[in-house]
Amino acid sequence: MKRTLSFLLVVYLTVLTACNQESTGTNTESSSAIIVVVENKEYNGTEDKLDQRQEIGDQIGTIEKKTKATKMPAGNNQSNYFYFTVGSEIYSVKGTEDYIIVKDKDHKSQLMKKVVQKR
Repeated sequence: MKRTLSFLLVVYLTVLTACNQESTGTNTESSSAIIVVVENKEYNGTEDKLDQRQEIGDQIGTIEKKTKATKMPAGNNQSNYFYFTVGSEIYSVKGTEDYIIVKDKDHKSQLMKKVVQKR
């Protein structure tokens, strides 16, 4: 009887763990980072601060399509960040190609850092 109960408990916990991983999005196809794709380059939200000598550059585009927050944007001028709406403006940063700035619907700026692809 104890063996049967122990076996059922192990099976129950295994099923419960598998269901939890699926519902929380811990699979390899999901994303929870703030991502914008511009000119075939991926940029992620960052805590970095711009140097005071660097300024906002020219507008290089707008967000044209939003994806679900858990999905990787598949094309240019797409974002998965809930606060960037279609039409949010994308700007270059003078003096560097490592960052862009996206101005959201309330005109608040979000610094985005280019993801360096490992070879």
